[in-house]
Amino acid sequence: MVATKKELYQDMVAFYGNLYGLPPLNAKIYVYMMIDLKTDGYTFDELLEKFNVSKSSLSNSLQMLVQNKYVEYITPIDSRKRYYRINPKFMGIRFGNILDKLVREKELMQRMVQCNKQVKAPNEQVIKGIHQYIGILDKHIKTVENTVKSLHQ
Repeated sequence: MVATKKELYQDMVAFYGNLYGLPPLNAKIYVYMMIDLKTDGYTFDELLEKFNVSKSSLSNSLQMLVQNKYVEYITPIDSRKRYYRINPKFMGIRFGNILDKLVREKELMQRMVQCNKQVKAPNEQVIKGIHQYIGILDKHIKTVENTVKSLHQ
């Protein structure tokens, strides 16, 4: 089944909105810029016309997206307008966030194992499963670290 661009857009809005905890308009703007990777970006007025929302709603959404580095803006020398576009470093940022979460979870799992050493009769099967999980986290951490390094080169 070949998805139409509209279906892809809707699916991506739902996915990224949920993944990043974005409000609906923010997710729509973010995905719109992802699907149509316009190098020079979009003016505020172009986005206002596209999304048909109030100026304050659009402004607040763009501020949040810029603040969280999903989107950036540029102001060409010969223009007073800002042009908003997807942050070209968004993949590095995304993988950096994934790496942080993997490392944090590994740390928590290790602390949980340490706490259970103080329990009189810990469930050894569960402890073994946690150790296996920590091993899986280690592999994923190394993979994501390599990906982050390659994106920064």
